[in-house]
Amino acid sequence: MKMITRALLASAMLFAPATMAVAQDDEKAVSFSGGATFVSDYRFRGVSFSDKDIAVQGAMEMSTKPGFYVGLWGSSIADFNGATTEVDLYAGWRGSAGPVSLDAGILGYFYPGGTGTDIYELYGSIGTDVGPVGLKMGLNWAPDQGNLSGSSRYLYFGANAGIPNTPITLKGNLGFERGSLVADETGSTTSKTDWLIGVDIAFDPLTIGFAYTDTDLPGNFSGVQPGIGAPLPGADANSFAGGAFVVSLGISF
Repeated sequence: MKMITRALLASAMLFAPATMAVAQDDEKAVSFSGGATFVSDYRFRGVSFSDKDIAVQGAMEMSTKPGFYVGLWGSSIADFNGATTEVDLYAGWRGSAGPVSLDAGILGYFYPGGTGTDIYELYGSIGTDVGPVGLKMGLNWAPDQGNLSGSSRYLYFGANAGIPNTPITLKGNLGFERGSLVADETGSTTSKTDWLIGVDIAFDPLTIGFAYTDTDLPGNFSGVQPGIGAPLPGADANSFAGGAFVVSLGISF
């Protein structure tokens, strides 16, 4: 199994493929939600964190009537500096201003058993509905910190639309990432674009998902071999970030 670099494993629960119920009960001061998901490949921002293998994921969240929340998200991952599990702890506030939804918080990424792996990220997003289509824009920012070589940021745009009178929801995401969290085996770039298109089919409490995701990271090494000046062979690069179809099965509670 190929070792995944530190940069690959900075995920955010906001876009991870885990399924979790969003409990909204105006009668309760505090509510709880959670879920579990099996995925054919744990992809995040177009990158495989499970070495293109199956992953098991779970989530729990406590939310309050004023909008404050705390949560826990976890997944099995490929070996990462001795860690084989990712655990994300997050806290924030979500609410609305007229037709606009707001969300902001802090997210910590922990890798039990790993060395030099844990980092944190700040996030914020806004969203609204345009007819039957839900739109969202957000920014995740990882400041310069001990286990990173510099800061990193991820700007994304998402959309989803339910097909009336069916359990089907269409979804899409376009993201732009720049900084130390961009993992490029060729060493030629510190920025990338990723995209996802897919469909979810809900049979409460189960959700089946199908998606295609890809990135624009270079697919081949280029240049010359150090010391001899001969061209590098056209070996594949960044195979962990190539296009892939992903299937998921989640249950929410």
